[in-house]
Amino acid sequence: MNNHVGVIRLPIQRLHLEITNICNFSCEFCPNAHMTRAKGMMPLNMAKSILDEVGRTRIVNLVLLHVMGEPMLNPHLVEIAQHARSRKVDVCLTTNASRLSEEVLLALCRARVKHIIISLQTPDRQSFAMRGAKDLCFDEYAQRITSLVRFFLRQPGKMETSIDIDFLTSPLRRLVIPLMEEFSIIDTTRKLRQHLETWVQHILQGTPFEYRLPDALGQIRRATVFRENRISVTPKLTLHTRIVGDWANHFQKSILPARFGYCPGLQENFGILWNGDFVFCCTDFDGSTSTANFRDMSIIDYLRTDVVQEAAAGFRRLRILHPHCRRCMGDSSLLKSVGKQVGSIFYFKLFKKISPASRGG
Repeated sequence: MNNHVGVIRLPIQRLHLEITNICNFSCEFCPNAHMTRAKGMMPLNMAKSILDEVGRTRIVNLVLLHVMGEPMLNPHLVEIAQHARSRKVDVCLTTNASRLSEEVLLALCRARVKHIIISLQTPDRQSFAMRGAKDLCFDEYAQRITSLVRFFLRQPGKMETSIDIDFLTSPLRRLVIPLMEEFSIIDTTRKLRQHLETWVQHILQGTPFEYRLPDALGQIRRATVFRENRISVTPKLTLHTRIVGDWANHFQKSILPARFGYCPGLQENFGILWNGDFVFCCTDFDGSTSTANFRDMSIIDYLRTDVVQEAAAGFRRLRILHPHCRRCMGDSSLLKSVGKQVGSIFYFKLFKKISPASRGG
């Protein structure tokens, strides 16, 4: 395989493969409610064909089974994971875990899924109300996740799968995400540490890894709400925190389009939606950058297309060319828009390269 397709260096870090955009949650910090494209499940034969090409060309390092939707709702999930293993393709799964059972977890581990991200996000009763989870209360949800992770930690032998439990923070929530006053994702360092301590204690106590509790608590005491944090609980279990953005509502407001900045889309990741549509990056929830479909074009041929090459070349020059990208990286005022554009260069070109937390996944 050549190490470049035009201006895009290969292999690309991540392919986000959406096996469904249907979700059983309706989170207020997710743009699911604003998605206008049709909902459905990726056909099994399409998922296998995509994995076949990835396995044959090694064009990406990792396949993440997520753009929108809850992957557990696709009845072929385990078979897709098993097919990826047969093609020696590393797979990562993001799930809210509400439909995850011990049986399926074990099957995914046996299929050597590299990484499972449990999107806990809202770690208490009050914030769980933001998840729009019908017929599921917080206590039941928390108990399910705790039990599943404890089951995972008790498995004998060497596991190739690792688990992240993700938490959201909102230190500047009234500026970043306009939520109702009574809702509050973790917004102070004190609350963050309290929640992390509670969860790690519930998970570790009574497991073979209980001896690691003091070390995990020590890491938690250094966590702060103003940055991304990774708490290494065991070699195969990490608590991960990140600051929530305005992804859910960004495109619903009047936007001053961006002209300069940097985005790693296409250079580091791209997506294929459930119906086969290619998209520039993992945040394009509505398929706004789609110009081709996997049914008609291979992955490598898609990356060669003029529209993809022009967009990627623009970002290499810190120029934003595609109309959707301009809206995505713009904001509601000149000050915010310029700040976001300058911030994108600092974050992706400098901070992400030096931050240990950002390299952990």
